Amino acid sequence: MKEMTKKERVIATLNLQETDRVPIYDLLYNDAVIEYFTGKIPPPGEEGLKITCEAISRMLDMTRSVTGPSEPGIFIRDDGFVIRRDRWTSWIEERPFKDEDGAKRWLVESIEKLRNADVKEIADRYLEYFRKILNYIGDTIALLAQTGTGLDELRHDLGIELFSYLSVDEPELISEYLDAYTDLQVSFIDKIADKNLSPCVLTYGDIAIKGRLLHSPEWLRREFLPRLKRLNDAWHRHDIKCLFHSDGYIMDIIPDLIETGIDGLNPIEVVAGMDLREVKRLYGDSLFIAGGIDVSQLLSNGTAEEVRKICKEAIDIGYPGYFIGSTTELDNGAKLENVLAMVETAWKYQLY
Repeated sequence: MKEMTKKERVIATLNLQETDRVPIYDLLYNDAVIEYFTGKIPPPGEEGLKITCEAISRMLDMTRSVTGPSEPGIFIRDDGFVIRRDRWTSWIEERPFKDEDGAKRWLVESIEKLRNADVKEIADRYLEYFRKILNYIGDTIALLAQTGTGLDELRHDLGIELFSYLSVDEPELISEYLDAYTDLQVSFIDKIADKNLSPCVLTYGDIAIKGRLLHSPEWLRREFLPRLKRLNDAWHRHDIKCLFHSDGYIMDIIPDLIETGIDGLNPIEVVAGMDLREVKRLYGDSLFIAGGIDVSQLLSNGTAEEVRKICKEAIDIGYPGYFIGSTTELDNGAKLENVLAMVETAWKYQLY
């Protein structure tokens, strides 16, 4: 088969078709890898973003959530959350509430803000940034957006303990927040959706942990899956495919996810119990797959030879309709030699 462009390779894989080689999909937040491909360590700011994008353009066929490193420090959100920002990550250092009553007040205010958000301004600002990223990454395909139901954001902001209390004590309020968030996302989708910008997006919800679901199937079928379907339907109206992301062990809920209209599955977290071979056997005729190369242990602590062996096995199992990549992102924990082993295996491994 003649050499394909990245776009041709990505679109063929999205459609479960044969390609010249398996495409690479990943998120790049690894200084050593960026330096290897560019000769430079990215500084915080616009120059660091450009350098990161240069590395992406040289190694990946498809990516998402493109950003450069941040200046470490603290900032305060408009709603009072104190956020600690590090080079490639951030986390909540302090919440603006201490108990369930305070969390409830914050939740009511957050719903009102979501209902009154200026979606046109949000969409215009986002598209300006996305078009800049496309310019920086060249012919690499970027997923157009990441859209969720609000579950991840709410659970993160409340913390799992207060989220659990409010789910029992104020279930209608939780549902109202998820509705408001999903409504805003659907309006956002209709403002930005353009297949000429990208053929694929990420719809998401981290609904599982190692070995099991994080929420009961009944709760997910009531509160999560119908809203996920609204997102997938909105993207499909614009002929854009939806790659669904959830960490953890999700085998028990995949049939339900397929009913919501997902087109692909990521990241196939093997240390959580996911098995690429089983996913491909059961769902390979209907879903493309992205991920499956463990970053928490294999890419971080394994040898390059071990990585090459696992990658060849993954390609044999997953192709066609398979994007090779880590189980979510290439952060600074992944060894340079192991990332290169994965990338070079994808580039050189013969499919025929």
